[in-house]
Amino acid sequence: MRKPSALIKLTRPPNGVMMFVAVLVGHYVSSGMFPDASTLTLSFLTAYCLNGSSMAVNDLVDVDVDRVNAPNRPIPSGAVSPFEAKLVATSLCAVGLSASTLLGLAPSIIAVVSYALALVYNVSLKRTGLIGNMVVSVTVAAPFLFGSAVAVGTLDVGSVTLAALAFLSSLGREIVKGIADIEGDSIRGIKTVARVRGVRHASLLGAGAVLTAVALSPLPFLTGTLGWAYLPVVLVADTGFVYSSYSLVRSASPSTARNVKSQYLLWMFVALVAFLVGSATR
Repeated sequence: MRKPSALIKLTRPPNGVMMFVAVLVGHYVSSGMFPDASTLTLSFLTAYCLNGSSMAVNDLVDVDVDRVNAPNRPIPSGAVSPFEAKLVATSLCAVGLSASTLLGLAPSIIAVVSYALALVYNVSLKRTGLIGNMVVSVTVAAPFLFGSAVAVGTLDVGSVTLAALAFLSSLGREIVKGIADIEGDSIRGIKTVARVRGVRHASLLGAGAVLTAVALSPLPFLTGTLGWAYLPVVLVADTGFVYSSYSLVRSASPSTARNVKSQYLLWMFVALVAFLVGSATR
């Protein structure tokens, strides 16, 4: 793995891009328009850099676990040294927080709180299992609120609704990740639902959270938050969520969970696209 590509991989680009798109959705839902070029740039820097920084910190803290669960990641593979990862995390944090301050008080508060939660999770809350899963899910939902704050200086009801759906789907995926990572998590005594209550219980709880989001997915259209184009696209996401959840519950195992957590991420991206096209056609 070449050094530049390894450093980029450390920041988890797909996650950062999804965070940025969520900001755009939150902005459009609250204001009816996309941000201007300056705001767009600052929003991207905030979303991508803070996400990238937290991902680098996560990999630094989890290096022993990743040697078992994900040995091909930049740090355990040796492609990126711990010092380089610390430099990346610090630099991206500085850029992201600086960009957020230029967008106003409310957005900067959301950015600081969300990033702080991510750090606390990485350092200590990950070991708590379900509580840690909930904290991560809050950080996944936060970009919708950030976008709303950038647009109107406060939190719009529509953006809060979308954030709630994102929270539920992310919570389900985090619980399922605990099943996939059960072997490595035992090294650090991480109290995931899978380790404390068993794989079967974790699969039912994770799928339940995701299916709750599916059941509530018509709300943004019914309340007028999103337009007609939301429905066919979210139907694709919902169908995928249901199929993946069924696969998990039918055969609850770490190998199945590894596939399902990747599928959930795909369906979350499709749902994000649904939010985007729905906001543009309301």
